[in-house]
Amino acid sequence: MQRSKVIFNSTALRNKILSNAVALQNARFIAYAEEEVQKIGTAIHQYHSRHNMDRHHNLLDSLCWGVTYHGELVGSGFYREKLATQPSYLHEWFSGDEKYLYPVNGHQLAEDYIKKYGNQGGKNGWKVFFAILAPYWGYWEKGFTLKSHFGGGSQFVQFAVMAEAYDQIRSDLRPARKYYFNSSVPKYDHAVLQKRWRRYAGF
Repeated sequence: MQRSKVIFNSTALRNKILSNAVALQNARFIAYAEEEVQKIGTAIHQYHSRHNMDRHHNLLDSLCWGVTYHGELVGSGFYREKLATQPSYLHEWFSGDEKYLYPVNGHQLAEDYIKKYGNQGGKNGWKVFFAILAPYWGYWEKGFTLKSHFGGGSQFVQFAVMAEAYDQIRSDLRPARKYYFNSSVPKYDHAVLQKRWRRYAGF
């Protein structure tokens, strides 16, 4: 009676199991990010009619998400399809002179951010990120004093939607080891805006 020899490749089996586990976890994080970005966008949109935060649609066009594994982008997307038909401006009330306007193309900012942040390399497991890139959102996030031009005094206004989302996401993704939150508030004076305009204009 002839005996057959069975060769068991433990390395191949281990790699197959790991690959399946990674694919499953990727899908879970992607589904989570897609759901969470809708919650963030809805929270911001609730203030739209009263404060015109998304008047030209570039604000919510710039809201995006991404999932990376070992520094490679495995999934990404946006809160919605692009709606803006023209740029909005960071300093539209700063001056009547066009040279001081800072154009904001929300969807393009989101695309650029995903490409840059989503492929940074490194063997560091998974990253799940959310970002809203229209620079004027920083003022809403940190808060500012809204001055009335009609004799009504001033009022401190703040909608810390991303900070609240950060707290929730950090709780959802425990025991992840690292969390980062950054809210940028652009600050310019006429000299800086003049220099920026000259660079855009090609002088």
